[in-house]
Amino acid sequence: MRRPERAAPRPAQGAAYRLLVEYDGSRFQGWQKQGPKQTAQGVRTVSEALERALQDGGIQVAALGGSGRTDAGVHALGQVAHLHLAPGQAPRPRDLQKILDTGLPGDVAVRSVATCSPAFHARHEAMSRTYLYQLSLRRSAFAKPYIWWVKGALDLGRLSEAWAAFQGAYDLSAFADLEPGEDPRCQIQSSKLAPCGSLVLLRVTATHFLRRQVRRMVGAAVLCAQGKERPERVAQDLAQPTEEAGLFWGAAAAPAAGLFLERVRYPGDPVAFPLQPAIPVF
Repeated sequence: MRRPERAAPRPAQGAAYRLLVEYDGSRFQGWQKQGPKQTAQGVRTVSEALERALQDGGIQVAALGGSGRTDAGVHALGQVAHLHLAPGQAPRPRDLQKILDTGLPGDVAVRSVATCSPAFHARHEAMSRTYLYQLSLRRSAFAKPYIWWVKGALDLGRLSEAWAAFQGAYDLSAFADLEPGEDPRCQIQSSKLAPCGSLVLLRVTATHFLRRQVRRMVGAAVLCAQGKERPERVAQDLAQPTEEAGLFWGAAAAPAAGLFLERVRYPGDPVAFPLQPAIPVF
């Protein structure tokens, strides 16, 4: 006797996807979803823009999380997010991509959509994050939202010395806005500098970053390059941070416009990749 064919089992939970996201952060209050009050006040965040585009396309989102939050005004070239859908939903990646391409505002783009294990977590599994900061040596008519034009001469030798001082494991209390009880320690794996046309590119890679950390680091390096501070003070405040140092470097923080979340690295990803501008200035 022939056995009746079994119906294909319906998924007990929705499919899971890994997204690679880029965005112009100029008009966003960062990545992180806000509370109902902020949303009602028109506060824009990247995660909410993604959720809205999916919902408008008939997709029910169960969970959406990024590899890390970015502050207001900060851009991303390679933010990584995990997306879990409601039970019973499992569209093909290309169909999901089409929904996102159609529904997202012009300042957000999803570069790729791929299925992944439901256990994949964009933040917990990340091995490192890399940020890129673009300093401009001249005024630009086109790239202003993506650079910091520092008026006056910059000593690139001092800039390099100050930037290199951050590499290592330190208490970053003087170079970050800490939340109550937050661990101020951070392992900075590399800090590199490269001139490129009219830009000076500052790249930093670490296991994780604290709030406003990179902007304070850039601001400190620029003060040294202008001759207004010494690289030795940067090293001193890394070794022995004080409340006074935190106030000083906080006031010197670089603007968000030049900062990009460049890359998030996961197991199996290559370590090296080219240091090049996000938006070139010749």
